[in-house]
Amino acid sequence: MRVLNSFGKLNRAKRALALTMTVIWTASLLMPIIPGSQAQAAGALPVQKTLTMKGARSLAIENSDAYDSAETAVESKKANYESAVKAINLKEKSMKQFRWSPLLSFKFPETPDFSEASEFQYKPVALQYEISVAEHKLQDKTFEISEKVNNLFVEIVVLQKQIAFNESRLTTYEEGLAKNQAKLHLGQANQADVDKLEKKVESTKNKVASDRRTLEADLKKMTDMIKIDVTTGYNFQKPFVEATIDRDSLDALMKYTEDRDEGYYEACTAESSARAELNTNAKLMRNKYGGDYNRIASYVNTALNGDSINKKAFKKDYKSFLDKIDSYWNGKKRILFIKIPRLWFKGNMDGTRYIDDDPYVLYQNVLDYASAYKDKVAAKKDIDSSVEEAFNNYISVRNSYKQYQKDVDEAEANLKKDELRNRLGQLSFDEYDSEMDSFEELQNSMLDAMKLYTTTLYTFDRLTCGGISAILAGTDADMQTAVVGESYVEKNTADAQYTLKPIIQNQEFELTIIIPDDFEIEISDYELWVNNVQVGDRLPVDKKLRHLMLSFDTVSEAKIRIYNGEEFIDDCIIDPTVESGPLTITTGYDIKRRDPNQIGTYEITVNETTGLVEIKFKMDEDKEDIKSFKVLTQEGKALGGDKVIEIDKSLKYISIVKQSLDDLKIEFYDSGESVLYKARFDTANGAVLKEDDSE
Repeated sequence: MRVLNSFGKLNRAKRALALTMTVIWTASLLMPIIPGSQAQAAGALPVQKTLTMKGARSLAIENSDAYDSAETAVESKKANYESAVKAINLKEKSMKQFRWSPLLSFKFPETPDFSEASEFQYKPVALQYEISVAEHKLQDKTFEISEKVNNLFVEIVVLQKQIAFNESRLTTYEEGLAKNQAKLHLGQANQADVDKLEKKVESTKNKVASDRRTLEADLKKMTDMIKIDVTTGYNFQKPFVEATIDRDSLDALMKYTEDRDEGYYEACTAESSARAELNTNAKLMRNKYGGDYNRIASYVNTALNGDSINKKAFKKDYKSFLDKIDSYWNGKKRILFIKIPRLWFKGNMDGTRYIDDDPYVLYQNVLDYASAYKDKVAAKKDIDSSVEEAFNNYISVRNSYKQYQKDVDEAEANLKKDELRNRLGQLSFDEYDSEMDSFEELQNSMLDAMKLYTTTLYTFDRLTCGGISAILAGTDADMQTAVVGESYVEKNTADAQYTLKPIIQNQEFELTIIIPDDFEIEISDYELWVNNVQVGDRLPVDKKLRHLMLSFDTVSEAKIRIYNGEEFIDDCIIDPTVESGPLTITTGYDIKRRDPNQIGTYEITVNETTGLVEIKFKMDEDKEDIKSFKVLTQEGKALGGDKVIEIDKSLKYISIVKQSLDDLKIEFYDSGESVLYKARFDTANGAVLKEDDSE
């Protein structure tokens, strides 16, 4: 009994330390990170730079080779489109003209056959669909990269917290072991308890060492993804989030995902492309064969309506159609006393000769469209099913996490009771020690559950293409300054934006107006006008205009008309061929004076969280000979390395601060890397001024 009481006295300090450690550990999970200035004031360690999950995602996307390849694919598709359209136009123009060569080879104007006519009309549309798919893949690549960053970020933070927790446990175990070993020599402790503590120390050391190795590897992965060394000097902001998503939101999430999911988008694009090809070729057939086309018209219409087709009957009637269009040249034609085969009078574009390259082309078009339509319907079912399954999994994981929270609270209350029983001699050391071990393991399990819950939310967000991002916690702040400044009149324009997103899945488009909170004038509503025709209704600026795609052959003018109540503010001309752009709202006029030494402007973005500075130059139109640049310190050292930077790319550096720009110099080079201009930053006007002795 004396030994037990000695252990009771010995372990009171251990119990107090363990419970204090539990409070600190729990608070570290639930309380926000102390800002740098407050942390210093509280006597904490020197402030480290904080990396947010949002900042990590942005840097990873910016530095991703996969994203760069997707961008290149978009540009390649656009170049292919321009080249193909130019070739088609030249070929079509050439066929309509009389051509000859010095060798007296004459070619008279030709009428395109079916394959050529189809190519002239359909190929540009098909290539536009390919561009659309490539652009959508580029957007989807951001979701893919974001998911990888999110999961790695969570893994890093969890490891850091597990290491900190286990290091605290290790300190407690080592102190207890030292005291018990000393008491063992005095006969006040038993060997079994000392052996148990030694095993705990050893296993905890191994756990900490293993977690440190994993953390080191994960930090290297993050460094490789964002191209900033975060192995030291960075504090990872707590990424744990909670979101309450009820079942009433499920339908909206499904709709949101359908509008953005890459697989469903490609299925819809394939269906639209097949539909365009079918309509194009059916129109050519109808115009060429007139009433004979009616033999197969019903099958075309059935396919376009999304109904099933009797393939055997269609093939039989299609063959009958081919026989019919050739029947006019069967037999012989009498001219005077001579019978001449009618086939001799058959022209190059008559009968099936018009579709010689592929007589069954329309038959195949109908089957292809029917298959593409079924694939689209199946893809929609799959994505809806996936969203519902992910939602149910989210509910299950969330409930498990909430249960762990309750279990930890209950276990902590029970541990306090057991501590009192141990003091009173009603609970042995082994029993109490076992309870403490269970409590600590339960805390680790709760952290694992929190990790699973967080990654489940981020995975759900990836599946829904950002559908629950607005629900997830987490903010970031980036500072931006971008100013421009012979005399000229410059309109005062507000920093407003519009986005015009096609939703090919439903043959619709979605218009969004973005007005800053600090906008200098009040704007309440807007309208969309195309070719002086209003599209849709007048809507509040915080509402999206969703409308079926327009059937105008050409768009001569598109504009957004904005109002404050019933008061007309301005008509803002927009480019309907791009998905986003500035909304130029005229609010007045200023007279700007231009420095005669100005050769361009610059924009600088400073991320206070990561310490990353990005400088980008925009040179005047008459400075096309500038191909690259360097930014130099007062000592002549180039920021970012000795290599020149292409003028259309940004300088990114992590050590300079905005206030030091006045001390920096710039050198601009031609294509041979010879110095063209030496210049400096005009921080007051956001301009680049050449030095007086620079030409």
